[in-house]
Amino acid sequence: MKNKYPHTFKVIYMGLMLSCFLLSQMMFAQENIKFEFSLDSAIDYAMENNYDVLNTRLSIDAANEQIKEIITSGFPQISGSVEYNNFFEIPTMLLPGEFFDKPGTYIPVKFGVRHNATAGVTVTQLIFSGSYIVGLQASNVFLDLTEQNNKRSEMDVAQAVTQTYYLVLLVEENQKILERSFENLMKIHYEVNESYKEGFVEETEVKQLQISVTQLENSLITLSQQIDVSYKLLKLQMGIDIDKNIVLTEKLEDILQNVSISSLIKSEFDLKKNVEFQLIQSQERLSELSLKNEWSKFFPTIAAFGTYQYNAQRDRFNFFNQNKDWFNTGIIGLRIDVPIFNSGSKFFKVQQSQIEFKQAQNNLRKATQGLLLQFSKTQSELKSAYLNYQNNKNNMELAKEIFDITLEKYKEGLSSNLELIQIHNQYLTAQSDYFNSMSDLLNSKNSLDRLLNNY
Repeated sequence: MKNKYPHTFKVIYMGLMLSCFLLSQMMFAQENIKFEFSLDSAIDYAMENNYDVLNTRLSIDAANEQIKEIITSGFPQISGSVEYNNFFEIPTMLLPGEFFDKPGTYIPVKFGVRHNATAGVTVTQLIFSGSYIVGLQASNVFLDLTEQNNKRSEMDVAQAVTQTYYLVLLVEENQKILERSFENLMKIHYEVNESYKEGFVEETEVKQLQISVTQLENSLITLSQQIDVSYKLLKLQMGIDIDKNIVLTEKLEDILQNVSISSLIKSEFDLKKNVEFQLIQSQERLSELSLKNEWSKFFPTIAAFGTYQYNAQRDRFNFFNQNKDWFNTGIIGLRIDVPIFNSGSKFFKVQQSQIEFKQAQNNLRKATQGLLLQFSKTQSELKSAYLNYQNNKNNMELAKEIFDITLEKYKEGLSSNLELIQIHNQYLTAQSDYFNSMSDLLNSKNSLDRLLNNY
């Protein structure tokens, strides 16, 4: 039979094909979306997505819940209980025979009934406990310690992201310069090779240039691999999938121009604002509270309690019979636990806590001097790195001028191939020194920013 709707099916088929094509293009476009990040936006992104930061923030939530747990342990505690006992053998007691006109003998008598049930509610309220008071103080210090740990984690991530961001920019800039050098050297090699074919130069000159070209090509391959690894490391530190494409919008020149190295070198160090110092202070405080807790165990603990119960006794299991009686019992009381003697174990625990507290105090003094020394050292390293950077920058510019002059002389036949290669290698060495000094400068700045909490 002839198809009555050939045109309709063709339209539907073409529509489906077009939809599939558009969908594939959209998916391809999504896979190739590039996320742009300045240094500040990269740090901000890491603060919201880095795995270590997320975990330390969860630790703050856990610390808050722990504080609630400690606080509520001092609130009234209410418990209910239901108990059923089946005395399949009723207890027997011996009564003096005088009760039964049988002096000098004991008569066995069974007391009680087989089925017994008790239901009641008990309320306890802590009135005084030294450990509870110290625990409340320690929980607040522990929360401070957790928040300081989170702050340190954030600063560690900011420092790591900044350092890797600098590294990527440095390697990419180095790659650009080497690519230009590689192109120039390739042109020279081509011209020398053509001159060799015409018999104007010796074969050794061509081979020497080929060695330089190969070495430069290997350096470019290494740099390309280093860039790929550095990008992946940066994405891991930021908490972004390593298969995503990111673009760094900052430039090294802009970063260096916006940094006042002289002001950093002259900056003052406020020890109390340093998060490492704050952490050690909190640890010392916790050690002190641990000592107080051991002393508090010598004090009495006071608690009030109240119990209200119903109990019933039956010969048969008929506790749900509303016509049968239940009997009430109510108690209120005050309990005071006073430690009197415990073989001296508490005293020795106090001695141990005192020693640990002294160790914590020593650690605080050591950290204070260590941080002051670290600041002085880092500040001095920044000053030295800045001077080296300026010198190496000038050296690189001079080396480039010398290479350009030598290249022109070589083209005019006034310079030898060996001299050109030596000057080119000198230029590459100057470039390497320049980028190394720039890396040292940025890393020193980053370390000083970390000490000064500049993130």
